[in-house]
Amino acid sequence: MIKQSQPPVAASLLASLLLIAALPAAAADKAADLDAYLGAAQDVRQFQGAVLVAKDGVPVLAKGYGLASVELAVPNTPQTKFLIGSITKQFTATAILQLQEQGKLSVDDPITKHLPWYPSAPGDVVTIHHLLSHTSGLGNYTEDAALMARRSVEMPIEDLVATFRDRPLLFAPGTQWRYSNSGYVLLGLIIEAASGLSYEDYLEQRIFAPLKLTGSGYAHNETILPQRACGYAVADGALVNAARIAMSLPYSAGAVYSTVGDLFAWVQALHGDAVLTAGSKRQMFTPVLQDYGYGWMMLERAGHRLIFHNGGIDGFTSHLARYPDDGLTIVVLCNNEAVDASGVGFALAAIMFDQPYDRPMRKTPIAADPASFDDYAGVYRLGESQYRVIRREGDALTSQRTGGPVFNLLPEAPDRFFFTHDHAITVTFVRDGQGAVVAQIMHQQGEDTRHDKIAGAVADSLMALQEVSEIDPAISERYVGEYELEPGFTLIFRARDGRLYTQATGQPEFEVFAASETEFFLKVVDARITFDVEGGVVRGLTLRQNGRDLPAPKIR
Repeated sequence: MIKQSQPPVAASLLASLLLIAALPAAAADKAADLDAYLGAAQDVRQFQGAVLVAKDGVPVLAKGYGLASVELAVPNTPQTKFLIGSITKQFTATAILQLQEQGKLSVDDPITKHLPWYPSAPGDVVTIHHLLSHTSGLGNYTEDAALMARRSVEMPIEDLVATFRDRPLLFAPGTQWRYSNSGYVLLGLIIEAASGLSYEDYLEQRIFAPLKLTGSGYAHNETILPQRACGYAVADGALVNAARIAMSLPYSAGAVYSTVGDLFAWVQALHGDAVLTAGSKRQMFTPVLQDYGYGWMMLERAGHRLIFHNGGIDGFTSHLARYPDDGLTIVVLCNNEAVDASGVGFALAAIMFDQPYDRPMRKTPIAADPASFDDYAGVYRLGESQYRVIRREGDALTSQRTGGPVFNLLPEAPDRFFFTHDHAITVTFVRDGQGAVVAQIMHQQGEDTRHDKIAGAVADSLMALQEVSEIDPAISERYVGEYELEPGFTLIFRARDGRLYTQATGQPEFEVFAASETEFFLKVVDARITFDVEGGVVRGLTLRQNGRDLPAPKIR
């Protein structure tokens, strides 16, 4: 239960911030080391955001880096508000546990007890506990490429739930772990049903306001929000405006914004007595499967016990970590989606623990014969249904993780390459006794992970590339125009220098490649486009993505 008699946590934060100037010499040295690392990350990795590092409840460093608005040259500060993505989930989990304390629900309740309209086949067997711990077996709606392709369009919550409610479970509830934003969307609806408040109002009235978290709230794109950071991405090495996601899609799985100060105050309160009872906290911080409890992950890293969660949403990444045995809290909020906020957070922890860490750096590639890149081409297993595909494309070596963008690799030493977007991330290829490449070792966030090379039908399918056909540039020109997938969401096609490009509403532009005179495909995602041509007139197109065909008439 929230105890109104507790002193405001955010007010005590202000007092703590005033103590930074009087830090002991050792802490001041740490602050200088942290600041030097973050300055280098800003210069080399295009890090921009805000960071707070606190030891024993006292901030060692609280500072902004880079710009909250590049267009207006407004700097980031500790008061800048950022989207926090999946860090939202711990607020959702807290609300559920508060309602359980009030006797309004139990984590053992099935979905249908609070959402009687939900299909009974999964709804009668999937419990709130399963939803909280990602053990429900529900699929993850953010893996629906067709849905996410139109994520800039507002969607009623019932329509969002309809995209996954009738799909079969991936496994029996409680038997496996699989991250599911779908489950946390249902938790938001259960909070509304049990409390009688909207999810947004519940957070404001029962969590943010009592704790004086005035820099936090449920995000709305149309609201004028003072000190809101703009979200950015990186395209061809340059910073660009990120696509803007309609906040009805992340909802209770990821729609909260906050500041580094508020999140520090939140962690202090949550681990004290101001938010939940001891019993509720035990439930929240007890791992169920895969080190995941309720909205938090619990594990050991570099010899230190760690409780943390990260987040990623269009234009933003985030990292919130507490090392309970060390009295250390680290908050990293970033408004460049290309930056790994957790990588930054783990490096900051290593600095505090006097451990090795990857320093931001710029490397110069060595000369290499592109023909040698053929040795590395292949598919490497990362986990269940997750692979990294390495290809030689002309004189370049590329890497693409399942569902991710394509990155170029540059040679650093024999059998070792670094990523162009972050030179500290390296891939070392492992050879057997006969000299054949059999695995790769990925070095990232200070850790090495081995991924074995696979063969067979799966590898052959993933390696297969659609062959590009040469067509008359005049044919590409006839497809120029706008096609409506649904009201408010269109695909615009443009032709430049004999090449064809497409841009979905609110998203970056990508080149499309001809498979024939009427069929085209994208390389950045698995998507194919077939134009409907009658008598030389283009009537529309069909987008095939994620196993679904989406027709779109030409509207202009």
